[in-house]
Amino acid sequence: MIKRIVIMDLLPGKEGLFLDIFDVVKKQIRGQEGCRGLEILKSEEDGHISIWTISLWKNEIELNQYRSSTLFKQTWSEVKPLFSGKARAWTLTSIETLP
Repeated sequence: MIKRIVIMDLLPGKEGLFLDIFDVVKKQIRGQEGCRGLEILKSEEDGHISIWTISLWKNEIELNQYRSSTLFKQTWSEVKPLFSGKARAWTLTSIETLP
């Protein structure tokens, strides 16, 4: 299992629009082959808002299939103009999880 973390810094006043777009697609993203979980978080520092997504995937092949999908491409084209900078992403493999 892998974990994908993406941080997107938003332009001022764009949080609501981003969340509206995400609300429409979140169940479709979660329903993608290999997606085992999806979480969205927010951080705010000095008035700057960042949205974080954490998704769990069976493997990197299925993550990449989603990233090549029409759903991803369309969603990304809608949210990317809301960013104040380049999104940052990491794909991680768990070493150990403590309950």
